[in-house]
Amino acid sequence: MLNYASLSMPFKTLLVTALFLSLCTGVCTSILVGKKQGKLRQLLLILSTAALAAMMLLYASIIPAERAKPDIPSVAIGFAELPVLFPVLLWLLILFFLIHVIAAEFKRRSMAITPSSIKESLDHLQTGLCFSLPNGLILLSNHRINELSHTLFGQPLQNANLFWKALQSGEAANGVSRLSAGDHPEFSLADGSIWSFKFEKLDSVIQITAAQTTRQHQLLGELQVRNRELEAMSERIRSYGEKVDEYITARERLDTRVNLHGFLGQSLLMTRHYLQSKTGDRQKILDIWQHNVDILRLEAEPQQEADSLVSLKRAAQAIGMQVHVHGSLPPNPSHRRLIASIGAEALTNAVRHAGATQLFIDAQESEDAYVVRYTNDGIPPDHAITEGGGLSSARRKTEAAGGTMQIEASPRFVLILSFDKEVMTHV
Repeated sequence: MLNYASLSMPFKTLLVTALFLSLCTGVCTSILVGKKQGKLRQLLLILSTAALAAMMLLYASIIPAERAKPDIPSVAIGFAELPVLFPVLLWLLILFFLIHVIAAEFKRRSMAITPSSIKESLDHLQTGLCFSLPNGLILLSNHRINELSHTLFGQPLQNANLFWKALQSGEAANGVSRLSAGDHPEFSLADGSIWSFKFEKLDSVIQITAAQTTRQHQLLGELQVRNRELEAMSERIRSYGEKVDEYITARERLDTRVNLHGFLGQSLLMTRHYLQSKTGDRQKILDIWQHNVDILRLEAEPQQEADSLVSLKRAAQAIGMQVHVHGSLPPNPSHRRLIASIGAEALTNAVRHAGATQLFIDAQESEDAYVVRYTNDGIPPDHAITEGGGLSSARRKTEAAGGTMQIEASPRFVLILSFDKEVMTHV
């Protein structure tokens, strides 16, 4: 079989060079990897490197000098006379092992948590982060907050304290508008995005965070639009509750007048025919005229005032709600209209804030007063009730009518109206 001694000089040189490069690779791998992949693999690396060094030295000693034949050791001569296939296979095996160790080390480092991997992860966050000492010296900051510093103020982030003061009250760059200042600064950038900043103290470290709140502002705008729509619907409910009976009565009277016009025409024709021809049912004609007279009398009678609570129930049914009225209500129509008006406000608030489907109006009469309670089947409030425009208006109306208003939020929402009977007689 072919041995090393019978190879030409270029092949000998090439083989020795390959062994030398593999030896360098083995030495570097042994130094850099070391014990990181276990003692067994470290021992195999040392043995592989030693084998590469021995083969390279033995083969290198066989290469003759250009002018004088060197003193070649007998061990080298014997190794050179061995078939070259076996050393080459051993070299390939060691080379494959080194490649495997290097690949495993790359994989281990890519999976390991290191300071550089932490910094890389922070740089890929969409949220801006900055950590500093209390004196403002920056310990760590990511790309996002550095970009925001350039965009907002046209300068790099060098001191956290100065950066926070600029966020609170500093002048922003062109194309940037400040939405809020103080402890919760917000900015709108030229691209339409909105960023909010927060300052926190974490033991001996200061943290400044920047979060994009564009979507939150969009949702807030949509919520405001819906609140305005609800307020408009509330106003329509109140208006409907006040005028629905008037509309219904007017429509019924109009229909009656249209029908009466037809009845009168029919009566006139029948009477004319009877007077001209002296034929026909005289009694039937008289009955028709009597019916028309009755209708005219009914039209002439004063219309009774519509019940405002009935109007409230009809208005509630129009939006899919139900109003239940129980107990003894004040007989005064003005107080009943007030109870219905405040019921409309309670109905609107129950739909808007509690998601209710039913409103309960319970009235109790005692010797001295009337007490009216408004409750609903919605979600109980989780905080104290703050009187807004509707509730404030209800309180003014109640006090103007000589009553008092009280609000309870726990365990359920209750709106209580009290009317003193003695005061009611003088209002």
